[in-house]
Amino acid sequence: MKKIIDFCKDNYKILIPVMVGIVLLIAMFFLYREYKYDNTRNKEEVKVFQYFGGIKNEYSAIVTYNLKNSIVDFSAKDKKIEYDSTPVYFEDSDKVLFPEDMTIVFPLRDGSQFKLYKYAMYNKEDDLHYIKNNTDKGKYNYFFLYDGIGLFYFPDDVVLKIGGREYKKLGGSSYVSLVGGLTLIYYDKTTDSSEVIELNGRIVTVSNDNIDVNINEKYFISFGKKVLLFTPDNLKPVFKTIDN
Repeated sequence: MKKIIDFCKDNYKILIPVMVGIVLLIAMFFLYREYKYDNTRNKEEVKVFQYFGGIKNEYSAIVTYNLKNSIVDFSAKDKKIEYDSTPVYFEDSDKVLFPEDMTIVFPLRDGSQFKLYKYAMYNKEDDLHYIKNNTDKGKYNYFFLYDGIGLFYFPDDVVLKIGGREYKKLGGSSYVSLVGGLTLIYYDKTTDSSEVIELNGRIVTVSNDNIDVNINEKYFISFGKKVLLFTPDNLKPVFKTIDN
């Protein structure tokens, strides 16, 4: 034992870098393993569409998944698209992908608001609403989504009112977007149509039996009270256990 101690004392200038190197190699091994686990599992080509300025844009996209089966990247295949919160609709399915973080709002749960991660996926199965949020997949009712700026997505049928008058009924999986506080753009999934409307100071609301949202002032009604909407960055993530 004394010989070992003496050896360490005599060679500590060499041993310390060697030990540091071993520690770094072990750390790099675990980091690489984690990276490999989180790295690309497969890529899937899908047909999708979005509406920009009232015009439909159809294209092929590449969806990239990691080993946890979560989407880690989404990009157009043969064209350049600068993604914002505009929903991406999958052809021939009820799937909708959200390219940015979103706020999910539950007006019938005391106005609870939570965060959905980037690349959250909505789909409808047997009249039930599901959202794949990172690794969690939850079933939710009586909610809407908000991007924190001016886009609102509604999974159920709603009525769009402009200036206090009914303007159009929007089918489930439709959205409205207020641009610069002056221009309204809506997309109606039922008719697969979009329109750009100059508001000229008119107030926009969207409602049904369970949802009542003031688009201009960014609040909603929960049990008769006004509740201001929050941006996703200020909220905790939603959990799949929330089911109302």
